[in-house]
This record gives sequence, C-alpha cells and structure tokens, in this order.
Amino acid sequence: MKISVILPALSNKGPILVAKDIISNLSGINSDATFYVFYFDEIAEPIEFACPAYWIKEHDHINKLYSSDIVHSHGIRPDFFIFKNRKKFKGKCISTLHGLISKEYSLQFTTLGARLIEFAWISILRRHDHIVVLTEVMKTHYLSYFDLEKLHVINNGRNLSSKMIDQQDIDLFVDLKKKYKVLGVACVLTKRKGIHQVIQALPMLSDYAFVVIGDGEERTSLEKQAESLGVKDRCIFLGNRAEANRYNKFFDYYIFPSYMEGLPLALLEAAGAGKAIICSDINIHREIFSEEEASFFALDNVNDLLRAVLKANLYKTQFEQKVIEVYRAKFTADIMANSYNDFYKSLLK
Repeated sequence: MKISVILPALSNKGPILVAKDIISNLSGINSDATFYVFYFDEIAEPIEFACPAYWIKEHDHINKLYSSDIVHSHGIRPDFFIFKNRKKFKGKCISTLHGLISKEYSLQFTTLGARLIEFAWISILRRHDHIVVLTEVMKTHYLSYFDLEKLHVINNGRNLSSKMIDQQDIDLFVDLKKKYKVLGVACVLTKRKGIHQVIQALPMLSDYAFVVIGDGEERTSLEKQAESLGVKDRCIFLGNRAEANRYNKFFDYYIFPSYMEGLPLALLEAAGAGKAIICSDINIHREIFSEEEASFFALDNVNDLLRAVLKANLYKTQFEQKVIEVYRAKFTADIMANSYNDFYKSLLK
C-alpha cells in the first residue's frame, strides 16, 4: 500500500502535525504501508517526517505521487492540486478537512467572503473520492455539500512529548507558582483563539498568572492589552516553543477560549497531560468533553469566564482524572492511526 500525502509546507502547525502522526504511527502498525510526503513551500525550519519528503516541483519524484494507491491531501492548495491533476492519479484521492471553512474564514473576511471561499473549496473537493472530517459536528455541517457515503469521521489524536524544557523556562514557572495559580495555553495567536478574553478577566483573578506559548499576528495587541490592564507582570508571553505540549505539566489549568475549532490538538494534549481544562462553550468542545470533564464558559462574557475558573478550581481533581480517561479512550495518536489504517485498507478492497 503506497500512500502519498500532500501538504502546504512542513510547518509546525496542527494539520501538518496530524499528518505527521498518521504517518509515524500507522507505519508502526502496518508494515505494508509505504509513505511519501509532497509539499509546496520551502521553509526555514521544517519538521521531520518518518518517510521521504519531496518538494512537489521536483519532477524526479512526481511519479511516486501519481502512481500511489492512495493520495491524501491536507489544505486548499493540496486539494486544488488534486482537482487540477485528477486524471493523472492512479489511486484513490482523499482529503481531511480540519475545520468549518465558512466559520473559520468569517473571522478574517466578511461573512459573504467566507461563504464564497467555502463554495470554491467544496467545488474543488468534488473530484476527491472521499472526505474525512474530524467530528460529528463537522459531518453535520458538510452533509449539505456531500453525499453521506463520501464523508467519514476520524478524530484527531496526539502523543505527548517527553523531552525536557530549557532550565530558564522551568525557573520561570517555579517563580510564578510561588505566588500564583497558573493558567496556560499554547496556540497560534490569532483573533480566532480569543486569548484577549482571558487577559480581560485577569485583573479580577489576582491570585492567577497566565502563560501564553505561541506567536502570531495578535501578539503585539495582546501584550498592549495586558500592559493597559496592569497585569503585564503575570501575563507572560513565551513565544514559540517546539513541542509546546511539554509545558502542560507546569500549568495548573489549561484555558482555551477559542471561537471556532475543528478538533483542537492543544486540548487533546492538555487532556493527555491530565490538566483541568477551562474552555469556551462551543459545539466542538461540547463534543469532546462533558460538564463532568471540563469547565465551560460563554464567549465574550467575562463574568462567566470567572465563574468557569472558580469551578475548575473547585473540581480540579475530578477534571484532571476525567480528561485523561477521555484522552486514553479516544484521542491518542495510535487510535487515530488505527482508524486511518482501517479506512485506507477499505478503499483498496
């Protein structure tokens, strides 16, 4: 079984990490699976894959792509490449959609613009044989575009890093914990992640500090917000850190105030680390966790966020025990890889 995976770039981002985990874990359970990765953009610090990776414009290797039994694309450019070259592919073509297109892009563009992007992307996907979505919420959304038999739900899964972190970062957490309970998050800093909501609540949470791992277009604005609210000394921006889930063990609570998600790897990693989770009350998060497993708050409601933090503090031990059970039952990388292995094999029957 030869499987080619097409990616925008070998970057340290959620969909790319999902593809990486599928490859490394599925290769371990199916010795007949041979993977190749093809990518569009060359970047300064690409992540490594457990298989050969080729720039898609290297014509010496392109026949591996066209002759593969399965071609698996992630993202609009890889999906369009299959749309444009569909007749050249020997095998089955599938795509994994990592979010709700119209909702995700509505935070960057107008509602009309987001709908036009979704319409164009869906049109591109009609030449694929099958579409994988991450949750039942996503499946319900896309049923208006695709036949039921074309859609398949496979949850994301993540393994956790065991690598050590730098001593200076350890020292920072040790110092913070002497004074505060630590709220933490690791994500790309965009408006969609809603980090400003936590900073807005921080003046009322005088015995808490907030540590943000990650970088992005909103970082400067968030730092200015923390300074203007007088919480700069306990709102810490660490910037990008490789394998950020290594830091979860230093958080007392994992707080995730996102407006929209597909199936967030960060929450799965927090659950795997047994962290008490505080998250926005959106349908994707409700599909992952119940009221007994996490503390939810209404978006853009500071008072409700404060209530959710207090609830997490009250039921901290219960939440920590419950979320790790959920993770082990549903969201490890091995579980995801087994699901994709079964799916791939079903396509070749």
